[in-house]
Amino acid sequence: MERVKIHLPERFLYTHQFLIKQEDINEANHMGNERILVYANSVREQMFQHLNLKLNDEKNGHGTIVANRSIHYKNEGFLDEVIICNAGVSTVTECSFDLIFQFVKQDGKVLALVRTGCVYYEYSQRKIRPLPEDFIQVFLNN
Repeated sequence: MERVKIHLPERFLYTHQFLIKQEDINEANHMGNERILVYANSVREQMFQHLNLKLNDEKNGHGTIVANRSIHYKNEGFLDEVIICNAGVSTVTECSFDLIFQFVKQDGKVLALVRTGCVYYEYSQRKIRPLPEDFIQVFLNN
């Protein structure tokens, strides 16, 4: 099996801490693999809010959509463990960017790395459009 390689960004733009809850635990008595995506989505929304960026601009009919994801699970997570998620951006192009999430356990071991490929999208025309200038400024100059 080929390993997914996710490269960390030069810097993280946002950090969020959470506790693994009972609802995150599966029948194997550890954090279910799908829960990483739930947390990545939540942190993505919080990060954009923290950076004063709009994930979706409903008024103008465009926004960010997830195009693809890669996950590299490195360790198990257990009930009541504190997890720190560091989030950053890499591979910024005219129309897209990658969000990188590093989930770290309190003991310093990495739980998982997630890469979320996003594109900026014009809903009325159903096509990809250039990133807003404020995205580029925040992503490249923060």
